[in-house]
Formats: sequence, C-alpha cells, structure tokens
Amino acid sequence: MKVPSSDKVISIAMIIGLLVVVFIVYKLLSGIGLIKTPAKKRAIKEKAEALNSMRTDEYWNPTYYKTQTYKSMNGPVIMKYSGDLHDALMGLGTDEEAVYNVFSKLLNKCNVSELAAAYQLKFGRDLKTDLLNDMNDTEVATLMEIVNGLPNR
Repeated sequence: MKVPSSDKVISIAMIIGLLVVVFIVYKLLSGIGLIKTPAKKRAIKEKAEALNSMRTDEYWNPTYYKTQTYKSMNGPVIMKYSGDLHDALMGLGTDEEAVYNVFSKLLNKCNVSELAAAYQLKFGRDLKTDLLNDMNDTEVATLMEIVNGLPNR
C-alpha cells in the first residue's frame, strides 16, 4: 500500500479546516441575523403578513360589529375581557398569555370588533394600537393565528 505524501495530507487537512471555519462563520452570522437562511426568510414573511393582516382587517375596527349579524357576547363579559386586556398590556412588560387567553375565548371575528369598542369606551384607547405597540412581531403573529382561527360570525 502506498502512503500519501505529507504535502497531500497537509493540503487535505487545510481544506477540511477551512471548510469547518467557513461553516462556523456562516452559523454565527445567520444566528445573529446578518445572513438570512430560507427558514428565516419564511418566518420574516409570515410575520409581515400577520402584521399587515392586523392593520388591514376590518374586524379590528370598533364599529365593524354594528354592521354585521353575528353571535354577540354578553356586554359585561366583553367589558371584563377589555379590562383583562388592559391589565395585560399596561405596566412593565406584556402578559402575552393573558392576551392570547382573552382572544381564544371569543366566539367569532365580530367579537374582536366588540372587544375593540369596549376597550375604547372603557379606557379611551385604541386596542389595535396598544397591541401593536406592546407586542413584538412574533407575538402579533401568534395573536393573528388565534384570531384567524375564529369563525367569521
């Protein structure tokens, strides 16, 4: 058996070492966001779509529910939910689980409009604006998954 020369072994070792270094640099740069992997690009696109959906969907308008026929929620229940949302959004940090919990209890998308109207009536603030200001893109995307899962009426 012929043994390869030491020059060839060193060259192969250097190439392997260089490939390992390039791989590590790629992983580091993609980890801090300087290089966008296909999965990261998909996640960014999904977050942008969720934000755009929240900004443009008509059922976030506090007066939308007045134009629809739908299964309404009890007034005191909606007022309690608006208080729960206000408590979750105000103060230091946001209690995302409380926000998700409130929206998962709604019966349909028109109830989102009812909730926005109750929130505005009770606190004089816009629910959509408070949610967008207090939650990051990932949290808004999760919230929109919950809301989009609700029936229309």
